[in-house]
Amino acid sequence: MQKVLDMYEFGRRAVKMVPFGNGHINKTYMVITNNDEKYILQKINTTVFKKPREVMSNIELVTNYIREVVTQQNNDPTRAVLEIIPAVNAKSYVHIDDMYWRCYRFVTGAKTYEIVENPELFFEVGKAVGTFQKQLMDFPIEKLSITIPNFHNTPARFHRFKEVVNEDPKRRALEVFNEIKFLYNREEYVNNITKHLETREIKTRVTHNDTKLNNIMIDERSNEAICVIDLDTVMPGSVLYDFGDAIRVGASTALEDEKDLSKVKINHVLFEAFSQGFLEKTHDILTEKEIENLVESARIITLECGMRFLTDYLEGDNYFSIHYETHNLDRARTQFKLVEEIENDYEDLEEIIQNILKDLRK
Repeated sequence: MQKVLDMYEFGRRAVKMVPFGNGHINKTYMVITNNDEKYILQKINTTVFKKPREVMSNIELVTNYIREVVTQQNNDPTRAVLEIIPAVNAKSYVHIDDMYWRCYRFVTGAKTYEIVENPELFFEVGKAVGTFQKQLMDFPIEKLSITIPNFHNTPARFHRFKEVVNEDPKRRALEVFNEIKFLYNREEYVNNITKHLETREIKTRVTHNDTKLNNIMIDERSNEAICVIDLDTVMPGSVLYDFGDAIRVGASTALEDEKDLSKVKINHVLFEAFSQGFLEKTHDILTEKEIENLVESARIITLECGMRFLTDYLEGDNYFSIHYETHNLDRARTQFKLVEEIENDYEDLEEIIQNILKDLRK
């Protein structure tokens, strides 16, 4: 570990290094120096992120761009965007012993949340996701690399799902007949986002692709959102990916692996809170087709996530970590129940969006 620390200017002043956070993919540590400076040091999981140099290039490009935008607005960039600490060779990462590391300056006076404690918090999350989109609306998208191909390509995910059902490597397909049928019954709309990207009715934008609650930094004093973190999956895509995934996680009334499906519903108050914050920042930059598909994105991304859980279960649980044999199946069932709830409440959710827009456009 000292070899890694030696690649940073502060390395020789480090007096403490402890595991930090609740992330499941990268290994994260807080490093404290003898003058009480704090840094976040991470080992990048190259099993998940097979192109770590491209990942870091994307992060560097996006954070530098946001910093310039914030500075031009005469705001403080030190709390508006993650700051990569360069290594002594000026690179944004360190490559030692076939491992890739990177370092960020620790954001003081801020924290993340694991659960939505109140609508005001989710409103701030919506503002942060919307601000991220607005800051990057003119970013030259061609500069970004595709680090995980087909990450939110729902038709491609569905094609893979059908292949696995046909192969049935673990002989589990029969026991999940109803779940398989659930997906086949919705095959006709799996391309409802991608088809509009292909026709350019929906713009290709910089997307975060992992807009869950704990990827938003919240100021400890004001309780306002500061910035979006965990930028590993930043890629070209649709703003709908980020809206839909945030709703999937944050506006559900149940945990992702809840076994009692009667507890799984879409919380309209939280849906409205996030949408209000998000649209306050983006209503003037979104296309009509993007606005038309906001509710649809919640359905599509939730369906896609459930599909991925079910596919992994059928393949033998190779991708997602599990704590018991049917964990991925339970996750899939929870997502499918949430899809049903979104479908049942579709018109009400659309009305919430339209009412927010009506007020914003007055």
